[in-house]
Amino acid sequence: MAVSQSTESQGTFAQGTNNSLFLRLTSLDSQPLAATAVTVTISDVSSNVVVDAETAITISDGYYAYVWSIASDAQVGRYSLQWSYSDGYEVNTIIQEIVVNERPDTESIYFGQSRDLIVALEYHIRPAMNIPVYFEQGRPSKDNSNFRFTFPRWNQSAGVKIYRNQEIVEDGFSADYFRGMVTFDIPMTTYDIIHADYNFRWFSDDQLYRFLANALAKFNFYPPRSYYSLASVPGEIVPAVLYGAAADAIREIMLSLSFQEPQMVFGGPEKASNLMGSLDTLKKNYEESVKGFLDAKKLGPYPKSRAVVVPEYTLPGGRSRWFRYIFSGGGV
Repeated sequence: MAVSQSTESQGTFAQGTNNSLFLRLTSLDSQPLAATAVTVTISDVSSNVVVDAETAITISDGYYAYVWSIASDAQVGRYSLQWSYSDGYEVNTIIQEIVVNERPDTESIYFGQSRDLIVALEYHIRPAMNIPVYFEQGRPSKDNSNFRFTFPRWNQSAGVKIYRNQEIVEDGFSADYFRGMVTFDIPMTTYDIIHADYNFRWFSDDQLYRFLANALAKFNFYPPRSYYSLASVPGEIVPAVLYGAAADAIREIMLSLSFQEPQMVFGGPEKASNLMGSLDTLKKNYEESVKGFLDAKKLGPYPKSRAVVVPEYTLPGGRSRWFRYIFSGGGV
C-alpha cells in the first residue's frame, strides 16, 4: 500500500491546556467524506497510549474534531496522533504529530483560536482546499526512483492513484503527500511513464493564517482604531475577519489563474477564464460584507469619557487654571 513518508504536524501545545484537534476528510473527486466511527488515539514520546480510541466530534461531513486535555505533568516532546475512521468500505488511519511543551506557543498557527479561525476559513473556501488532479504525468529524478508532480499538499484521506504505463500500480511505492512526490522501491526504467490521480489543498496553513492576519489588520486600522489579535478576536467581529480573509484567498486564486499550469487544473484556459468571472462575483460579495462591518464599526460603541479636573494651585485662592480630559474604557 502507498503510505505517507512523513507525518503531518498538528502543532505545539502546552502542558495543562485544552486543545482542539481537527481532521478533514475528502474523496479523490473532492466530495466530503461522511465517515463513521471516527476515533483518536494519542501516544506519548515513550510510545505509551495516553488517549485510547476516543470518539471524535462530527462538525459536518468531512470535518471532525477532538478536544484534548493535556495533563499538567505530561511528558514534553513529540507525540503521535492516529485518527481512525470508516468510509463505509474499510477502516482507514491517518497519522499526525503533536509537540507538547511546558508553556503555550501563542504565536503558533496551530494554537487556540488562531487554529479555529484557520479551520473556519477553510469552510468558506472549501473547493480550493479539495482540488482533484487526474492522470498527471510525473517528472522523474535522475535515478528514476522519485517522481514529482505539479502541486504539493495532497489530502491524505483522498489517497493517490498511481499508473505505470497506464496500468494502476497497487504497491511497491510510497507517497509523500506533503511535497507531492512518489518514490518507488525499485527504480523505474527510462521507458516507464508514471501518472497519478491526487487531490490537493491550494493553500498552506501559513497562507491561510496570513490572509486572516491581513483581514484583522484592516479591521483594526479602520476607525475607531482597535488592537485585537487573532487570539483575542471577539465573536461579533469573527465574520468580518473571515470574509476579508476569504476575499484575499479568492484574489490570490484569480492571480494564479493567469498562468498556464493552474489553468490546466481547471480544464484549460477557456474554462479558467469562465471561472474567473464566478470567482470575481464571489470575491465582491465577500468584500461588500466586509465593507458593511467596517461602516458599522465607526458607529461605536466608543470608549466612555469623563472630564477630570486636575488643579494647579497657581492662582490666588487655589483656583484651577487647567483641566484635561482623560479617556478610558471604563471611566476613572
